[in-house]
Amino acid sequence: MTNEEGNGKDVELRPLIARLKEIERKCDSMGTRNEEFPLMKDRLTSIIARLQAGEEPSGEPLAYRAMARELFPVAHLFESVGFMGIGKEIAHVERALQELEPATASPDGVSVTARRSPTSSAAAEPPTSESGERDVDDADGEEETSREGVPKPILGGVFVLMIAIVVAASIILELGPFQPKAEPTPTLPTPTPQPSPTPEPPPTPLQRDPNATPSPRERYAEALAQARLSLSEGDLDATVKYIAIAGLIDRNDNSVLEVAQEVLHRLLGQANAAAAEFNWAEAARLAAEARSIANQFSLDTRIIDAAENRYAEMQLYRIVQPSATQTLRAAIGKQVEVKLNNGSVLIGRIASINSSELVLDIDDDVGGGFVSFTDEIPLTTVRWVKIWEDQP
Repeated sequence: MTNEEGNGKDVELRPLIARLKEIERKCDSMGTRNEEFPLMKDRLTSIIARLQAGEEPSGEPLAYRAMARELFPVAHLFESVGFMGIGKEIAHVERALQELEPATASPDGVSVTARRSPTSSAAAEPPTSESGERDVDDADGEEETSREGVPKPILGGVFVLMIAIVVAASIILELGPFQPKAEPTPTLPTPTPQPSPTPEPPPTPLQRDPNATPSPRERYAEALAQARLSLSEGDLDATVKYIAIAGLIDRNDNSVLEVAQEVLHRLLGQANAAAAEFNWAEAARLAAEARSIANQFSLDTRIIDAAENRYAEMQLYRIVQPSATQTLRAAIGKQVEVKLNNGSVLIGRIASINSSELVLDIDDDVGGGFVSFTDEIPLTTVRWVKIWEDQP
C-alpha cells in the first residue's frame, strides 16, 4: 500500500501498519490490567483504518503528524505500567509518521539582499585632464575678479542688509522698549479624596479539558481516593479493586501500603468472627484473601500465619439450638455437650430425639469404673447443644 503525499513520492505504509497492528494486539492483551488499554486499542484501530484507506475519513490527505500525536498517550500508558520497550517501539512509529508529513514549501518572492560591489576609485575620481582644465579655469576667474574689483552679487547683499536694519529700527521705535510679561500667581490645587481601592477578584481556576487523557499521577490519585472512600464505607471488595489499580502505577507508595494494611486487618477480623461462629470455610477463605493482599504489596504475613494456625488447632464443632430437631436427629451417634438452662453440662452421645426429649447415652466415672446409662432430657431445659464434628 502506497500514498503519494509523503514528501512528494510514493510511501510504503505496510511496515507501519504491521507494527501498529502488533501494538494493537498488545493493547488487547493488556486490557485486563488497566481500564485505559481498551481505549488505546480503539485509537490504534482508527489509525490503522485511516492508513489502510490512504486518506482521512473526510477525504482529506492523511495527516501523519496528527496520527503521531495520537500515539503519544499510547506510549505513555505502556511506560507508566513498566513496559518501556513497547513505549520505545511506539515512539519509533511516531517519528516515522512525522517524517512522512510533506515539507512546507518556502514562500515565493523572498528577496535576497544583493551585495553592493565596491566602486572603483578610478571611476569616482575625475580624469586627470578634466582636473587640469578646471584648475586653469579657476585661475582665470580669480584673475578676472581681481581686475574688476568687488563683484556685483556682494554689493546687492550689502544693500539688502542695510534695508533690513532700517526696517527693524523703525519697528523698535514704534513698539517701545521690551516689557517682560508678569507671571501669574500660582494657585494651589484642591486635594481630591482618593477612592478606596477595589478588592481584586479571586483568580479564575483553570478549566481542565474533560476529554484530555489523565496522566498516570492523576489516575493514581483518583484510584487512591476511591480506595479510601470504599474503605470508609466498609466495601472491602471495591477497596481491593482500587488499590490494585493504584498499585500498578506506584505499589511502593506509603499511602497505598497503609490502605492495603488496613484491608488486611479487616479481612482477618472477619475471618476471626467466622471462626467464632464455627464457619470454618468462610474463615479459611478470608484468611487466604488477606494473604493475597499481603503478597501483592510485600506486607508482613506473620499475623496471617498465626490466625491460620489458631484455626487449625481449634476443634471443629458447631452449636445447635434445641429447636433444630432435624439437625440433632442427623447427629445421632455423635459426641455432644449439652448446656442446660441451670448452667450444668452433660457430655454423651445422642441416642435419639423426638419433639420433646433428647436421649443421651452417658458414660460416668463412678468408684474407679465407668457406668453407662441413658438420660432423657426435656428440650425445654436445654440452652444449646455443641456437636463435635471430628467425632465418629
